Amino acid sequence: MPDAAPKSRLAEASLVLITIIWGTTFPLLRTSLRVLDPYDIVALRFSIAAVLIAAIYWKRFARLNRTALWDGALTGFFMGAGYLTQAIGLTTISSPRSAFITGTAVIFVPFMDRFVSKLGATRGEIAAVALTFVGLLFFYADANLTLRAGDLWTLLGAVMFASQVVTTSVAARRSDPFVVSALQSAAGAMVAWVFIIPRGGLSVPVSAIPWDRILYFGVVATAFILVLQTWALGKTKPVRAGVIYSLEPVFAAIFAMGFFGEGMSTREVLGSAAILLGVLVAELKKR
Repeated sequence: MPDAAPKSRLAEASLVLITIIWGTTFPLLRTSLRVLDPYDIVALRFSIAAVLIAAIYWKRFARLNRTALWDGALTGFFMGAGYLTQAIGLTTISSPRSAFITGTAVIFVPFMDRFVSKLGATRGEIAAVALTFVGLLFFYADANLTLRAGDLWTLLGAVMFASQVVTTSVAARRSDPFVVSALQSAAGAMVAWVFIIPRGGLSVPVSAIPWDRILYFGVVATAFILVLQTWALGKTKPVRAGVIYSLEPVFAAIFAMGFFGEGMSTREVLGSAAILLGVLVAELKKR
């Protein structure tokens, strides 16, 4: 199709924007975890996103069918589990460390994609994954190469995010992306609410909730991102999306440097260069 390439480029540019926004959330999420527990944050942000997306695109629910329900539930489970395990990990590890481990999702995406689509990755995409992994290792070198409980929780989150990228890419091609986004948010919220409801409610009074950050998470970092991500993943390959997502620790470091006065080490600069090179290789070596 003549317009496939421009749509692919626009989709990949959208994924870069998503990754920039994600980079801002790590330090904000870490400070929020001083007030709320991980279940509260995930439940609130995804509930807000689900209501907002459904309110804007309610007419599209006329297209709701069994396939869309399944797509929303499955992708929402992986997404909710990913954010929840990531938040649990952030209670004991630093933001840069969490950003790196989350970035290792790029390693898992090709294997998930091969299992689901049976297409696998091209040599160029494998080279891009290898380069981005080297870049991520440079980031991690400053973070102490030892595994702790928080690392393992975050690593599980990376596997969940890789699964979400691949399954959303499939869902966006066969179901309405806006309907899937709303259902995905609702399913993600339920992953957390099933832990909150039995204990009797949120961990703090409503008046103590940092609503400025929760609304940013819910409206910008979840509702906006989900709609854009679901559309974009339907226009590009999961492996390419995974490589772009590996820019997340780069943007997290830049955000921390710009707003929190944290500098970038030589290793982080080298890591950023390797990751950017990986993205360039993925762009130049399209199938």
